[in-house]
Order: sequence, then C-alpha cells, then structure tokens
Amino acid sequence: MHMSPHTHRARGFSLVEVLVALIIISVGLLGIAKMQALLLAGTGVSRLRTLVALEASSLAASMHANADYWAVTPASLAGDLTVTINPSNPTPVTSSGDSNLAAGISAALANPQLCQLGSGAVPCTAPEMAGYQLVQWEQAMANVLNTATTNIVCTPVNNGVTEISVCTITVSWMENTVNANQEEGNNTAFENESYELVVDP
Repeated sequence: MHMSPHTHRARGFSLVEVLVALIIISVGLLGIAKMQALLLAGTGVSRLRTLVALEASSLAASMHANADYWAVTPASLAGDLTVTINPSNPTPVTSSGDSNLAAGISAALANPQLCQLGSGAVPCTAPEMAGYQLVQWEQAMANVLNTATTNIVCTPVNNGVTEISVCTITVSWMENTVNANQEEGNNTAFENESYELVVDP
C-alpha cells in the first residue's frame, strides 16, 4: 500500500493576529508613557520639596546668626511671636507681638541695602537685622514658591537656667500632583503641603 507523504504548506499571520499584536504593543507603549510622565512629575515634586527644606534651613541659620534677637526677644514678650511671610503680597512680611521687629521689617522694605556691610550706615540693631534677614529670605523664597506662606512662631521656654525661645518654621504651599490611578480622582490635582522645622536659636 502506497502512502503519500504529508505536504506542509507555508502559513502566514492572519489579519486578526496582526491587529491583536498591535493592540498589545499600543497598550504597552501607553503604559510606558504614563510611567514616564509620573516619573517626571515625581522628580519635579521632589526638587521643589528639597528646595523648600533648604530655604527653611537657610532661615534657621540666619536665626542662629542673630541669636541676640531670636533667642532672647521672643522670650521677653508677653506671648508668642508670630511672623507671616507671603511672597505674593505687595507688603510681604507681617509680624505680630513685637513692634521693634515690625519696624525693622518696614525699614528693610524701604531700604534694600539696610544692614549690608560697607553701606556706610549705622550698624543694625538685633530687631533691624532680624527684619532685614526676613525680607531677604522672603525674596529668595519667592524664586522657589511665590505662593507659599511661611509662619514663624517663637514660644518662650524655660530650660531650667534661663528663659529662651524655641521657634517653629512652617512653610505651606499648594502642590501640583499627578495621580497614578484613576481611582484617586482627577489625574492632576492641587494639594496642600507643608514643611516644618523646629529651631533653637
């Protein structure tokens, strides 16, 4: 009995298979694009938060340098000292609790060269230096977050030997975030963020 050998015919891809492959590739590429967008957004948020932390540390260093005011004056007040800094406000720095600091802030706003070395002016008092430092810091902060609000609250504390002040710097701002999942709400949202730093001048 003679058996004919099986013949194999070449078989190509059908149109349906090609379309399914294209759909799978497209979904994968969209996922990669979304991941890249989230990574870029996360990098921007991390950069912003790092700059805020650095600026807060810079203000803390200025407070340490002017301990004659920050470590002594708030402790001598009847209550807490509160300073509010808003870069978007035409008169950005306000204070409550110390008229000397408010006068120093007003002088620094009127004269940007106040307390600068070599300006030929009379050396600044401690409140004037504090006001000058706050105005200079606020202008630097405006380059990072022009919508931020910074509150500095100094409270008298008795350390067992003398009464000093402990200051808390709180920076608050609106942050533009990108959500990873649709379940979190809108893909783009603004959230309230804050950074807090405790300073012992």
